[in-house]
Parts: sequence; structure tokens; C-alpha cells
Amino acid sequence: MIGMRWCKPALAAGFLGSVVAGSPVLAQAPQTPAAPGTKAAAPVAVAGDQVVVKRETPRILPPQDYRVPLILEPYTLFTLTAPHDGLVRQVSAKAGQKLISQADLVRFDNTEARLRHQRAAALHKAATLEQKLAPKDETQAELAKARVEAAKADLDLAQYHLDQTAIRAPQAGEVLRVLVAEGQFVRAGDPLVQFGDLARMKVEVPASRSEVQVDQPLKINIDSAEVDAKVESILPLAERFNPLRDLFDSIASAVLVVENPGGKLQPGQSVFVPMIPRQPVIQVASTAIGNLPDGQRKVQIVRASTVRDIPVQLLGGQGPTRTFVSGPFLEGDEIIYESSHLLADGFQLKPAGVAATAGAAGGTAPGTTPQPSNPARNTSGF
Repeated sequence: MIGMRWCKPALAAGFLGSVVAGSPVLAQAPQTPAAPGTKAAAPVAVAGDQVVVKRETPRILPPQDYRVPLILEPYTLFTLTAPHDGLVRQVSAKAGQKLISQADLVRFDNTEARLRHQRAAALHKAATLEQKLAPKDETQAELAKARVEAAKADLDLAQYHLDQTAIRAPQAGEVLRVLVAEGQFVRAGDPLVQFGDLARMKVEVPASRSEVQVDQPLKINIDSAEVDAKVESILPLAERFNPLRDLFDSIASAVLVVENPGGKLQPGQSVFVPMIPRQPVIQVASTAIGNLPDGQRKVQIVRASTVRDIPVQLLGGQGPTRTFVSGPFLEGDEIIYESSHLLADGFQLKPAGVAATAGAAGGTAPGTTPQPSNPARNTSGF
């Protein structure tokens, strides 16, 4: 057992800690004097140290409060709709099918449109012949010319309506969804087919205004893979991201573009960015944030009388002294924001005063401390 001093702000309580099995001796760890004019580095806690630990119990915010699904989309996406009421006669499109520009997707019954076109073509031909047979009189010639022009306009309009009975791909791309079936009657404006170009993909994500700029490369996670993206534009924050305003001082929306020449990425894949927490969120003092050996950030907590290193994702700062972080926190965790010694992950704590009393009552040998039977919080502030 080792003697510990652990306190909340303005409230101290004595604690013991142990890091190895057996009967550790109570001994004061040696400290190396700091060079003149420099701040002494905190020593590493070992058996027998008297340690002062300041901690606080945070309010844990569930990640569901800030979770907004991010979905990968084709950079160019079309939802083709019915241009008029009609009966679907043929559906050529199939989901996942790659097509060239102007390929047939859906055809309507065109009986009426085809007959109107034939009639307009015949009237145009008649008007043209009449123009040729018209007298040389200037007025008659002008009249014949006007009739030809009107007939030509009727023919062009009939051709337009006939073309509207065939829905074609606006460009080369892939059929994403087919929303109608053959024999179905649809109204003008009803969706027929979703079609897109998957050579480039995009996603709109929340971003800190001070940390992103147009054309900046960024790393994002798509499902479980890390992918290169580029910032195409920065926009006012989308309404669906409004809950994140509680965590960040200055936040905007960034449209990210991902090149997808091989077609490995697909619409609907989940996108993950650090600004949308996936684990519980707490606010901590900036002094509580440290570094893990792999460069990841950490916060030390006390959980069930044991010091634990919790990897965290930094979120937004709340002034110079407080920061939101996200990590695998549990109710009852206490955040260590200041300690007189460096504490290793797994370091066990227990009240020093309780252990000393137990040692005196049990007649323990000088220089040793017993294991308390109940290391739970005492009434002196732990």
C-alpha cells in the first residue's frame, strides 16, 4: 500500500494507493531539485508517496444529443420525374445499371402523342404544298408562308410531346433506384428513377470556421476506412447540425468532395468526422488533458478507486480554461485535473487516513500499510 493525498478543490482527503501485489512499504519518493528559474517536473508516484489529487465529477452528456447521420452522396444526383400524367409502358432501367448519356430509362404509352405527331406532320406537308401552288400575288404568298410556319410550330410541339413519353439518362452514370413499375399510372411530377454520377462523391459535414478553408485536403472515415477528401465550399451551418453549437464557438458546414474513379464508394455509406461525437461528452479543465504514447489525447479519471487513462477526442473549447472532450466515460467517473505526482494507468487509490487507523488497530509492522477492506468513498470528501 502507498500513502495518498487526494482532494477536491478546497477539500482534501487522505488516500492510499497500490500498484503491485504484495506488501509495499511506505516510503517517501526522492525528488530531484529543479534547476534555478525552472518549474520542477512532477515525480512519478511510487509506493509510499504522499500524493495530492484534485478531481471533479463531470456532467456526462449522451452522444445521442449531438448525433447527426452523415451519408455519402453522388456529386451529381438526379431524381427524374414524370413530365405529364400517363401510363408506364416500359421500364428499361435496373438498379445498379451503368448507362451512357441518353439511354432509355422509362417509356410511357405514346399512342396519343404519336397520332398527334402524325397529324401535325401531315398538316405541315399540306401547308408546304399549298405554298408552292399559291398565286404569285404578294398577299397570297405571305398567307401561305404564315400557314407553313404555323404548321411547323404545331409539328415541333407534337414532336416535343412525343419525346416526353421517353425518359432518358441526362448523362453517363448509374441507376440508383427505380421508383415505378410497368403498368403503373403516374401523375405529373411523380418520381420515376434516381440516377447519378458516382465518379465523384460528396458529403456535407460540420467544421470549425477557423480550421478549414476551400481546397483544403481532409481525412474522413467512410464506414471503417480512412479516405482523402477536399473542401469544396464552406456554408452557413445546416439546421440539422444546430445541436453542435453547444460544443463549439464557431461552426459552419463544409461540403467535402471525394474522388471515386474506381467506383469503390457507394451512395449511402456512413461518414464519420471528429466534430460529431460517437461517445459520451464531458467538459473538463484544460489542465486535465494529456498525451498518450501514441500521440492520442487522454484524460485521467478515477473509476472504482482506480486511476484510468481514457483516450479522448477534443471537441470545442469553452474559453481558455475549459474544453469539451468525447470518450468512453461512465457515470461516477471523476476527472483528475491536477495532481502532485504522475499517476500510472491502473494506479489504485484508497483513503490514507482509513488505512493508517486500520494499521494501528491491527498491530501492523512499522513501515507497512494494510489493504482496507472497503476502499469506498469516505465521509471526508472522497
